[in-house]
Amino acid sequence: MTVLHDSGYSEKLVLIVDDMRLNREILGQMVQELGIKVAFANDGLEAVEQYKNLKPDLVLMDINMPGQDGVEATRQIKELAGDGFIPVIFVSGAEGQDVIRKAIDAGGDDYIQRPFPFELLEGKIVALLRISNLYGQVAHLNRLRAREEEVAEQLFSGAVLSGNVAQDQIRIHKQAAETFSGDVQLSAFRPNGDLNVLLGDFTGHGLTSTVGALPLSETFRAMTAKGYDAEEIIVQINRKLHSLLPTGMFLATGIVTLGLDGSAKIWNGGLPDIMIVSEGQVRSRVISNHPPLGILRNLSALNFEHHKLDPEDHILLLSDGVLEAESATGDMFGEQRLLNTIGEQVYEKDTNLVDLILSGLSIFVGDHPQKDDISLIDIPGEIFVEQQEKAPATAGQEPVVLEPTELDIWNWSIELQGKSLGRINPVAQALSRLQESEGNGDHWHNVFSVLTELFVNALDHGVLKLESSLKSTPEGFAEYFSEREKRLENLTSGAVSLYMQHTRMQNGGRLKVQIEDSGEGFDYESWCNSNKSQETNMFSGRGIALVKELCESVRYDNGGSKVEIVYSYAS
Repeated sequence: MTVLHDSGYSEKLVLIVDDMRLNREILGQMVQELGIKVAFANDGLEAVEQYKNLKPDLVLMDINMPGQDGVEATRQIKELAGDGFIPVIFVSGAEGQDVIRKAIDAGGDDYIQRPFPFELLEGKIVALLRISNLYGQVAHLNRLRAREEEVAEQLFSGAVLSGNVAQDQIRIHKQAAETFSGDVQLSAFRPNGDLNVLLGDFTGHGLTSTVGALPLSETFRAMTAKGYDAEEIIVQINRKLHSLLPTGMFLATGIVTLGLDGSAKIWNGGLPDIMIVSEGQVRSRVISNHPPLGILRNLSALNFEHHKLDPEDHILLLSDGVLEAESATGDMFGEQRLLNTIGEQVYEKDTNLVDLILSGLSIFVGDHPQKDDISLIDIPGEIFVEQQEKAPATAGQEPVVLEPTELDIWNWSIELQGKSLGRINPVAQALSRLQESEGNGDHWHNVFSVLTELFVNALDHGVLKLESSLKSTPEGFAEYFSEREKRLENLTSGAVSLYMQHTRMQNGGRLKVQIEDSGEGFDYESWCNSNKSQETNMFSGRGIALVKELCESVRYDNGGSKVEIVYSYAS
């Protein structure tokens, strides 16, 4: 006979349920000889009440009892246990496969038919208590893991999501399949007021799928703040994820740059089609022409699509969890149901696009468990009107009066030739140099706008010889950028140089910038006089006017191929 005092079972309690007193006493003596405490119940109803009050560790249950039998009592006890594990061994003189099947279907974990040897009961009790202990340990570990994931999710949300901007205008919805979501939604302003929005969908879901979320968000925000273009941000994110993520893990990505002028630059790498929706109709799609990030060491040419947005337009980004959501019958939500739901926007004008899709998705899925993370981002076209209010002030600025100080001047320059013109962003590098040397400040927003306009003019019109007037129509707008990409790709000559001199003053600073290109130049005075009417055009002719309004002085030399500006700011 085995006594279990030294095996951790002395504190265990076994509930013995039988309507016959003799059977209860015999089973009670057997269990007590194992060093285990016992409690008794005369029938099924009393067994359920005893379970509620005593919470035993194991139940020995008879089947045939007056009032409520052991099968129904077991079913109720198992329901009361919920996610916990309470082993139930049926001990009965009844025999036959039907009896055993009913007992097991009710939740019974084992069955012993009388008469039986003591050693058989001992073995089954020991085995089931051991399983119960293991179940309890696993449940404890799961509770700890769930708590740690909750804390980690709070930290993750604080580090990754709390830095998002324009949250009152952009509608973002994230619905995790587990505590953690493998989807990441990011938004940040560039120094000139442009808005970058990114949706990323890591392979899988849960905690492991977020291993790349922190470096992704850090890279996205840091590069956006320094003024890097979306192309350069994607290349850097891909490089970082390729070195960081384990084999088989990657990031499907969509990124949108929304300009203050109402333009949208969109790239899709592995997400479902990014749609431009207007009044319930899909006006345009940006399909995935690129692999997800983190798979290839180096990316080939990044083909962005350029669109002009109207105020009633919406850019819709979504993860594949939306389209692959399943109903109870195993059907997927799919694109056609998504389009049908979007079409209801015509009739539900007071309902935003995300809520409309979520409503349709909820009705379709019902109570069926969610298998993948669900993410939706709706960027309204009218946001660029509100974004213009965040643009750097231009006209009507008071002159900045600076006091000279001791000599404190530094110079910085860069020259790009041939292919490097399409690969390197000198404006972001120049701004980064300014911020590192002179600290952060709102005045760099103006500087970024000035440098961007001057460099783009030098590259597009001086080197690539593109006509700005082509952007005057929506069709020409897209054609302009398509031609720009072709000419940059085939570029074998040409150069643009940027020279910058900063002078620190007692109450601010003065910046002198020279940009020169290898082009033929242009008649600056004549152009300015003949294109005043174009200065208010949304897509062309605004650059020189903007630079003149922001800068202390603007001077063109070398037939218009070289420009020098002076910009002063107060600190």
